[in-house]
Amino acid sequence: MTSSTHPIFVLAVLGLVATVIMLITVFHVRSKGLKVLLVLIGVLTLTPAGFVLVALHPEWVDARIRSYKTFYEGIRLGMTREEVLALQTQLYPAGGPRQKPRIIMDESNSLTFFMHPEDPASSVDCEAIILNLKEGKVASKTYSPD
Repeated sequence: MTSSTHPIFVLAVLGLVATVIMLITVFHVRSKGLKVLLVLIGVLTLTPAGFVLVALHPEWVDARIRSYKTFYEGIRLGMTREEVLALQTQLYPAGGPRQKPRIIMDESNSLTFFMHPEDPASSVDCEAIILNLKEGKVASKTYSPD
C-alpha cells in the first residue's frame, strides 16, 4: 500500500518557500512599487498554508468545535458518569449559546457523545467523544474528529 502527500500540503510548503524568497528579494530591490508587489505576491502565496492551518485546527474559526474540545479536555480519567454529565451541563447550560452534545451510546461500559450540529445545513456533526468506563469510572477517552 502506497501513501502520497495531499496536493494542498505541497502547495502550502511551496507557498511558504515562495513567500520567503519574495521577502528576501524585497530587501534587495530599490523600487518601492516592486517591493509592494513582491510583498503582495508573498502574502498571496501564503493562502494554501492558511487553508491547511484552518483544516488542521478548525477550532480556531468554529466556536462549536472549540466548545466541544473544551468539554473533551475537561473529562478526566477516573471521573464517574455523573461527573461527566455534570461537566456537560456546566459547559452547555440550558439557554446557552451552544447546544449540548447528543448522547449516542449510553451503556454500562461506554458513553459516546456526538457534537450537535446546531445548523441543519452544517456538515460538521460527527465529532465524537468516546468514553470507555470501567467500574463506573472513565478508563479511557477518545476524540474522533469529523
